[in-house]
Amino acid sequence: MDTKELILNISKEEFISKGFEKTSLRDIAKKCHISPTAIYRHFLNKEEIFKEIIKPLFNYFEELTTVIEAQDYKFLMDNNPSNMWAYEQSGNFIFHFLFGKHKDLVKLIVKERKESFKKYLIDFEFNVSNKYFNEMKKYNYKINEFNQTTFKIILDSYLEAYLNILYLDDKELKEVSEEINNFYTIGFRNLFGF
Repeated sequence: MDTKELILNISKEEFISKGFEKTSLRDIAKKCHISPTAIYRHFLNKEEIFKEIIKPLFNYFEELTTVIEAQDYKFLMDNNPSNMWAYEQSGNFIFHFLFGKHKDLVKLIVKERKESFKKYLIDFEFNVSNKYFNEMKKYNYKINEFNQTTFKIILDSYLEAYLNILYLDDKELKEVSEEINNFYTIGFRNLFGF
């Protein structure tokens, strides 16, 4: 393992156990058996280390959303946009994103940057959804008129519900996640009208 990778691994452990604010570069260097100045050969500061640690989660998010968007647009082109609900529900995208291979990173972000993380995800979903709705209108699909603020508030409560179950055991996590997904799918379908 090279020094940069070692710094990232130790930093991740320290951030998870102590928190971002309570972890110093000196602590990280000591556990890596390097000098604190050696860290600066690889990173400008602790914030840059944090961003590098969480980067795989956001890369994974982009991968998942690319696949889902492609399928949703395929449903639109095939004159079956409502099939997106069953597709997204069956894959339980949000479950895989939040509780899949990067669950430890989600816990870290929620612990350290919950509000900015939520804002990022809400804004992303809000923009992607509105883009899709505009495409649907081009194909003469009827969509309910709805208040955009209402949509953002519902997205916020949807995400908050998922983040509240982050620490359940795996069996209960899967079960509760499916119930949340079913509940909100019905709500979103009623709001949008398709």
